[in-house]
Amino acid sequence: MNYLAALEDEVREAVAHAAGSAAPELTYTLYRQFGDTGYRYGYEHPYFERRGRLVAAGAAAMFDVRAGGADGADGTVSADVLAVLADELWRVCDEYTWALPAHEHHARDGDMRRCVDLFAAETAHTVAELIGRFGKQLPEDVTMRCREELLDRVFIPFADDQRPMAFEAMTNNWLAVVAGGVGMAALAFFPGDAKRLAMILKRAQKSLRRFIEHYPEDGGCSEGMDYWVYGFGYFAYFAEAWRQRGGPDLLLDKKIREIAAFPARVGFGDGRFPSFSDGSENAEIPTGLMSRLVERLGVPVPYLATVPSLASDCCHRWPHVAKNIEWTSERVLGKPVSPGVSYLPDLAWVVDRGAEAEFAAKGGHNDEFHNHLDVGTFILRGHGETFLADLGAGEYNADYFGPERYKDIHTAAEGHSIPLIDGRGQLPGAEHAAEVERFADTGRGAILTLDLTKAYEVPGLLAVGRRFTWQRHGSLAVVDRIEADRPMPFEEVYISRIRPTIELADRVASERQSTRGVASDGAAREGEPAVGGPVPDRVVWEGEKARCVLTFPAAMTPELETIETTGHRGELESVFRLRLRCSLEAGGSRLESVFTVERKER
Repeated sequence: MNYLAALEDEVREAVAHAAGSAAPELTYTLYRQFGDTGYRYGYEHPYFERRGRLVAAGAAAMFDVRAGGADGADGTVSADVLAVLADELWRVCDEYTWALPAHEHHARDGDMRRCVDLFAAETAHTVAELIGRFGKQLPEDVTMRCREELLDRVFIPFADDQRPMAFEAMTNNWLAVVAGGVGMAALAFFPGDAKRLAMILKRAQKSLRRFIEHYPEDGGCSEGMDYWVYGFGYFAYFAEAWRQRGGPDLLLDKKIREIAAFPARVGFGDGRFPSFSDGSENAEIPTGLMSRLVERLGVPVPYLATVPSLASDCCHRWPHVAKNIEWTSERVLGKPVSPGVSYLPDLAWVVDRGAEAEFAAKGGHNDEFHNHLDVGTFILRGHGETFLADLGAGEYNADYFGPERYKDIHTAAEGHSIPLIDGRGQLPGAEHAAEVERFADTGRGAILTLDLTKAYEVPGLLAVGRRFTWQRHGSLAVVDRIEADRPMPFEEVYISRIRPTIELADRVASERQSTRGVASDGAAREGEPAVGGPVPDRVVWEGEKARCVLTFPAAMTPELETIETTGHRGELESVFRLRLRCSLEAGGSRLESVFTVERKER
């Protein structure tokens, strides 16, 4: 199967590397780093590297079995692969805890060894399935130690201790990942008549039912596409594992089909996705998961170029890799996306995808899962490039999930393409929400009208509304209407990872005052017109294949800021924030920005 060849090559290279190199250590100093400083990645990077070594060895064993024939009948795994697999299993058993330091608050009675968080559940599933698949070929003392660790760390705390666990009060991906991970581990570990298996499945099913109940009827995932893959992926993997063991068919539900169709409804034509909330535009959809959902539920398929690489999931989750190998059908690969618009009324997302220019916008509220202050923001793309961006997830650390969350550019109102009114951004809370006044599929684009008044708390602000008028050939008009009972400053904010240029026309600014200086957050300001100098006529974002041109009201003064920050995995990145400033008089105001996406001449 040629579509798995690149993955197999990568897996075997990773196993060869593991065989000839030492695994990174998880030291006490690294363990305490989060508690001392709030920094997560000092511990998590080596933790996940160790998981990657284990998953690679397991995947190599699967490829060895498949090489034994069309059905892998002889089941033989090479001695070299078994040696690495045994070492990596033993190494995981040596770890102080399978949970992350950032999740210490989930430990009952402060017992981190028996803390069942997301990653302890993932680890339990990986270990249980690997010894279930290959235990007869592994040294007996390795499999026996794995069984002891699984019982002590995960199964006994989950089944025998019926006190509530912290994740069970949640309503997001934790429910599916912890319950699904422990449930799949138990299915791989216990015989069908085991009392503890029944106890685990009963507890897991309660959490999985709660997980689905809290999905909206339109099937949308407000956490973003990465968390659809994570939460719903673990739900679907568990559902199929239980069904194959004679359990109920959890996928036979109308809402499940709506959830399963989410990637195709919002996926752009080149395989990227809207990066709202803590999502990523480069989210990887496991091709095995998608193939099984198509087979079972007949859902449409987003554009999937290839089987995801081993490195595509930095956390190295076993079921994604294993099911990509076992379930991927070539029929889901490379299917083009037809131009069209999707509207998810519960999420209040509009996505127009599949044409050369693409657009997405959201309403919603400011207490969504992995929330950002982003009601009314939008994304504008053309020819495979993103001109107006949603930055997605920032670097996960203590502040990011604490009281300082909205000081991060990724989550803050000033990090999204939404207005600032009287110097104030939107506020957190479910009450700070958009009301959808109108959605229309025009056949050649879409219209979305939002009432954003509740998203702001500004004295004297009576109403604020935003209307998007999108035409698929590449034209977007953003009209903001403001009602106020006093004069106040107003800013349009537009966010990009592409540095724009402010182009000058022959008009003269006779009354505008230069505000050249440094922003309060330390961002450099560029492009302000000097008094009596030329006035910016338009702003241009230049991509490799296309450009995006913005025209705006003459009353607005542009200002460009460059913000240096860190991305989700701690990488350095530059963000470019364009501000269009003006002063509003009391009464009603209308401000229109027009964006045009143009292909460059070849």
